[in-house]
Amino acid sequence: MKTLLAAVFGLAVFALAGHARADDTAKLLGKWEITKSTGDSPVGAIVEFAKEGKMTVTINNDGKDLKLEGTYKLDGKKLAVKLTLNEQEIKHDLTVTFKGDDGLELEDADKKVDTLKKKK
Repeated sequence: MKTLLAAVFGLAVFALAGHARADDTAKLLGKWEITKSTGDSPVGAIVEFAKEGKMTVTINNDGKDLKLEGTYKLDGKKLAVKLTLNEQEIKHDLTVTFKGDDGLELEDADKKVDTLKKKK
């Protein structure tokens, strides 16, 4: 369970490589799939950024979907994430980089990077 928490926490702390602008929140909205991870985040996890700063992360854990809910705030290149798992709050501050309209990279404080692709 600690590995799973670390993976989810790592996902939240990732930073994006490009320059984020005020209107980048609209680009962030939608479902994203983790396609590559140099950290603890599981490949295949789905991250959904919704309006009004709400988000969910869905991870397939041994054939069962584990869903975490929380909030996010994008301020320039900084992405602040708060998720809840079994009443435990997980917080991350990330730097964001968009790769075109359908890609992004998230980098945590330890320079571990997750690559995400927007789901259609």
